[in-house]
Amino acid sequence: MFGSAAVDLAWVADGRTDVLVMLSNDQWGTAANLLIDREAGAAVVDIDGSPHTMASRATIAASPKLVADLVELVAAATSRSRPS
Repeated sequence: MFGSAAVDLAWVADGRTDVLVMLSNDQWGTAANLLIDREAGAAVVDIDGSPHTMASRATIAASPKLVADLVELVAAATSRSRPS
């Protein structure tokens, strides 16, 4: 994170950042930029890889080629951090 969700998502759309992973969401910080990212060709999904909606628990935005691998990495990392 570079400061705000809006800036981070704008940088994905602009190509300054390859990937954005936010493990919590606030609709006012992401709504407009999610559309901008999608229009720029980025894939925007929830933590489980499903399409991102305003009810999503998390946000992963990246090139469509990277998203599947990112979802796997985030799932592995978050499962290790949960108590057994």
